[in-house]
Amino acid sequence: MIPNKTNLPERISAATSRFAAFTFEKRFPFIIHQIKTDNQLTASQEAELDKLEKEIKDGVVPRRQDVFYPEDWSFWEKFLTTRAGKSYVEIPFYEAEAYIYYRIIRIMDYGHSGLDPFEKLKSDGLKDHRGFVETLAKEHMQRSAIFDADYFTSLLNASLWANSADLSQLETNDALTNSAFREKLVINDADKLNTLIAASPAKEVDFVADNAGIELVSDLFLMDYLLNTCRVSRVNLHLKKYPIFVSDATIPDVLSHLEILRGFQTQPILQFIDRLESYRQQGRLNLRSHSFWNSPCHFTELPEGITQGFDEHTLLIIKGDANYRRLFEDRHWSYTTPVANKLAYLDRPCCSIRTLKSEIILGLSDNKVESLFSEDKNWLTNGRYGLIMVLVN
Repeated sequence: MIPNKTNLPERISAATSRFAAFTFEKRFPFIIHQIKTDNQLTASQEAELDKLEKEIKDGVVPRRQDVFYPEDWSFWEKFLTTRAGKSYVEIPFYEAEAYIYYRIIRIMDYGHSGLDPFEKLKSDGLKDHRGFVETLAKEHMQRSAIFDADYFTSLLNASLWANSADLSQLETNDALTNSAFREKLVINDADKLNTLIAASPAKEVDFVADNAGIELVSDLFLMDYLLNTCRVSRVNLHLKKYPIFVSDATIPDVLSHLEILRGFQTQPILQFIDRLESYRQQGRLNLRSHSFWNSPCHFTELPEGITQGFDEHTLLIIKGDANYRRLFEDRHWSYTTPVANKLAYLDRPCCSIRTLKSEIILGLSDNKVESLFSEDKNWLTNGRYGLIMVLVN
């Protein structure tokens, strides 16, 4: 639980955030149109999507428990009790987004059909960056099993910026060490993470994934390096139970992405995949999903079904913008709010890696905030800035 629970900023909503309002007005209609364009849907599914689009614009959250799969209900009961009958503009932004994507998955009947409405976008995103993957794999598989902090930092950069608006620069520059990217880090605790990993080898990492496509593959290179150099004993990779936020990664995405990589038929990539498969067989790389990850709940409500898998040496690596929002309950925090005690509820070291795509950030100085707004008025949401933030309790 975040300290001072009774004196917290209000949660971000479309009523208080221009970016959230834009998401409902522009982004969701576009996403729904894209789903209908990219997938062969039934007339009933198209009609349900049209109905949902109108509901987002003019309606309210319906009081319908049958929307939810029974095994997910416990994570949605509070939401339906407190939000039903309210417009999407009124309710907290993250909760509204999670609910809308859940509705989309139910329209697809994903639990039975397995139809991922975003699969094409995710797989195309990987295929379009074949050159980047091949270049990274060639260097990566030549690396020894001795941990090198500089190379690990370069993999951190790849993992971070793979979901950046500047992704094209990753292919045209020596981007894994490109100083231009480091200059766009509003918080850079890469050295602190290196020290943490070096100080206590053979710890476990619980890695909370964000996006599929090139980002997921970059994450896998990072995990492989930690395992191959024996800096960690095991990685538990937490993935969404269902597709959400268009590009978020699921267990089927991991498996299908590895098959896409096999199709590239280059020796370093094949060797990389074989090594990942050996980790899985040894129980050193575990793919996990849970209803919580698609729920409206925040990290302050992490269930025992997830936390019971943490051991006393667990390091949490948490990827992405949406997960950052969930760490801090997606509230209107001051940008200069100290972070030190805000994540004490996790009770273990935590590293957040994200590109900035929403109006929430903590831990900056007044001078830094002023400088960022002078440099780029859209720095909070355009994906051109990032952070690597480490907190050790």
